[in-house]
Amino acid sequence: MDFLDIGLILASVVCVAFLARRVARWRSGPGAERLFRRPWTARALPAGIKYVVLDVLLLRRTARTGPVRWLAHCLVFYGFMGLLLFHAMGGLVTANLFSGYEPTLNPWQFLRDLLGGLVLAGLTLMVVRRVRDRRLRALTRFQDWALLFVVGAIVGSGILLEASKIMSPAMFDAMVVEYGVYDGGPETTALKAAWADRFGVVFPSDRLVTPQRVRQGLEVNDESCSACHSDTASAVIARPLAAALTPLAPAMNRSRADRVFWYVHILFCLIGLAALPYAKFLHPLATPANLAVRGGRHDLDRPGGVAARGLGLDACTRCGECSLHCSVAPSFAVLGNPDILPSEKLASLKAFRDGELSGLGLERFAEGSRICTECLRCTDICSAGINLQDLWLASKVEAAASVPDPNQAVRAMTVAARSAICCRIEPEGLADNRESFWACVQCTTCTSVCPVVAVSDDPSRDLDLLPQQVMNLLRMGLKDETLGARMVWSCTTCYKCQEHCPQDIRVADVLYELRNTAAARLRQAEGEEG
Repeated sequence: MDFLDIGLILASVVCVAFLARRVARWRSGPGAERLFRRPWTARALPAGIKYVVLDVLLLRRTARTGPVRWLAHCLVFYGFMGLLLFHAMGGLVTANLFSGYEPTLNPWQFLRDLLGGLVLAGLTLMVVRRVRDRRLRALTRFQDWALLFVVGAIVGSGILLEASKIMSPAMFDAMVVEYGVYDGGPETTALKAAWADRFGVVFPSDRLVTPQRVRQGLEVNDESCSACHSDTASAVIARPLAAALTPLAPAMNRSRADRVFWYVHILFCLIGLAALPYAKFLHPLATPANLAVRGGRHDLDRPGGVAARGLGLDACTRCGECSLHCSVAPSFAVLGNPDILPSEKLASLKAFRDGELSGLGLERFAEGSRICTECLRCTDICSAGINLQDLWLASKVEAAASVPDPNQAVRAMTVAARSAICCRIEPEGLADNRESFWACVQCTTCTSVCPVVAVSDDPSRDLDLLPQQVMNLLRMGLKDETLGARMVWSCTTCYKCQEHCPQDIRVADVLYELRNTAAARLRQAEGEEG
């Protein structure tokens, strides 16, 4: 066995072993039966095919994040899949579909360079986009650059390998020995002249090429070589690259650059194969699988569902789009807690579910879960089809069990306890000034336009009080009764209530002040206990 055989066996063993472990986790997680064992009906099959075509093959969900990102992913996806099928697996796929297949013949020689160019163009767009967008650059991690680098190295080294083979006289000699019927006579010399003049081979002698030899060599080429080798001009990237490297050709040929680039190319291919089950390298498999098995359904992510521990989380590409569209992203700029952002919080959720989160990391995760307003933006924009909304609803409950949130702490205090310390720590504010809310006529306009109320299935359970009810309690002098209401803590301060109020009541400002008041009283109470 040679280097390729040994490396392929080792990389395949690593890949298959850890992929099997991943799939086992997908199938064994709570709620997995709803994903993998749900009944398939005649009506479900066309819907499944529809979502596979639209979401997996045409990348419909990626298109929602912007035309540049969609174009970049299409270039990389179609280019790399084409290289995999028609080049890396050409002997298994292309040769069985098309008779007379040879990788050095057209259209395969041209197609190989075209597909490689598509991948490099897509990778370039991805890199430029991440570098130019300051917010996206801040969300980019090592694994993002690692994936781009490995894919780029696979394709780039392949193009360099092809260019070095075009220039290499050693490759020409090997071809003549293996396939030729000439033994170094004038026919071989003429063939060398033709390949040097037309095909880009760089031989040591600069007196080899003459018009007569070239004409004779082309005749020999037509008789003996054209059945297996097309003109290298069809290698639209490698041939120009070989021409640009011609000044370096003597040194490259002496060092057998074609062998060096072969080892480099194979090494990066094996690294990519072995790394496939890990981190972001997995998403080219997990994301299509997630989109395909869902068939457009999101109910599989309900608390306890499979996405909470398996396929859904592994399908995350960490593209950062959910964080770029997050309605509470400005809070991250103020608080500096990365778990406020959905893409970062998702990684912490995986660690939390695996029992690997504690201390400051657990506190940050709990705070990030509390701040989420369930506005649905992250779910709508997610190109992997993950219902992040339901994951955050579940994470709020689970995080609160480990790290109680301020709202729970305030609610645990009696109204008398809340009132006992208020006079010592807070000045009079909007909630104490009757002119702030006396004009409220309880028209419920503020409640009707509130996005927090809109996303709640049961506002009386999820929010305790509606905005106009908070105003009514303040009118009755029951400020301390409002401080523990979930509405006060769930308000996103979007100011829709305040902007639409026909009486010009500062509803959002009042709710914001109540939350700050409750937090201040809680800190004061904790300080007295300490």
